[in-house]
Amino acid sequence: MNAVRVVLHEKQVPKSFWPEAVRWCVHVKNRSPTTAIDHGTPEEVWSGRKPHVDYFRTFGCIAHVHIPDQRRNKLDDKSHPCVLLGVSDETKAYKLFDPISKKVIVSWDVVFEEDKGWSWHKDTIENTPSPLDVEGQDEEGSDDADSTPPLESTSASASIDPPVEGREVIGGRETRIRRPRVWMTDYETNLFAKEDILLAMLTTDSEDPQTFKEACTSQKWKEAMDTKMKAIEKNNTWDLVDPPEGVVLIGVKWVFKTKLNERGQVEKYKARLVAKGYAQKYGINYIEVFAHVARLDTVRVLLAMAAQNEWEVFQLDVKSAFLHGEIQEEVYVHQPIGFIKKGRERQVYKLRKELYGLKQAPRAWYSKIEAYFSKEIFARCPNEHTLFTKYSYGTENHFIQG
Repeated sequence: MNAVRVVLHEKQVPKSFWPEAVRWCVHVKNRSPTTAIDHGTPEEVWSGRKPHVDYFRTFGCIAHVHIPDQRRNKLDDKSHPCVLLGVSDETKAYKLFDPISKKVIVSWDVVFEEDKGWSWHKDTIENTPSPLDVEGQDEEGSDDADSTPPLESTSASASIDPPVEGREVIGGRETRIRRPRVWMTDYETNLFAKEDILLAMLTTDSEDPQTFKEACTSQKWKEAMDTKMKAIEKNNTWDLVDPPEGVVLIGVKWVFKTKLNERGQVEKYKARLVAKGYAQKYGINYIEVFAHVARLDTVRVLLAMAAQNEWEVFQLDVKSAFLHGEIQEEVYVHQPIGFIKKGRERQVYKLRKELYGLKQAPRAWYSKIEAYFSKEIFARCPNEHTLFTKYSYGTENHFIQG
């Protein structure tokens, strides 16, 4: 307990944060050398890997958490100060406490001032609840303050001035109420009647089936699965073989989605066969998974150039794109439910090409389309690997964004 006492006293952190101080002390000691194991670290003995400690920071110091652009207005601060409480148990990010809004925040985009500590007032210390077992994180693992659930309200934070007209209070902070865009309203009004959209949305069955058992009761979803299986077999995606001894089999599942058009009407019922990529083993079912992704800034530049030079812009979509990516590793998957070959139930599919859900599928598809562009004498941009250009004398430039 001496270490915990020192950690709390160093930055005058309230005693109500002792559980977080204990966690941090244990975390540090497990990654510190000790004579009990020949000057090794407990973490290295347990995992067999030498731990990294470059992320260590002073417990209780000031930490400035970055606020994403989507969570602030133009003139708002880009960060707000918090207090470091250690690291998160679920993610590789820091765990911080906002003394103003009484929230626990998980973020990795932080700038520290380790020589400074929070000015804890007496009334704040007495009314500060312990943040034990409270972790703030939104659905996508975002690290902003507004995505964390607030702790119980206290008398110190209960007095909030009423918002000014045209503004609202979110998370203890006053922000401007965004009005709907006028141009979007005019666009919707002129393009088609709102009553038609509402009627289409009310008459559309938005409850997509979650399992094959639910989907097989509807003829439309049966046809969607049949269409998908025909596309897979036409593309020579796999071969039905006997399972090799000791091979790791990957499961597959059906995913169903109703596609709507711009009017809110049903465009098609889409069934997709997805591999359970989480069952793949590194070095056995996959090796390299990195794939280039087009940046939105590049798309904007291309559209700006096209508008300035009065070029025509064409957009196309490759159906079942991942099914064209050729697989390099040996991957075996189960026969999909509902399409098991009679008399060959014990056999499995050996993949020739990728399926959605496999870890290496994006990279395989990128390699496939890159090879095609190279064959057609398209040059890849050295600074943007998803941008390919082609120039022919006497004709205009051709740009393709992957």
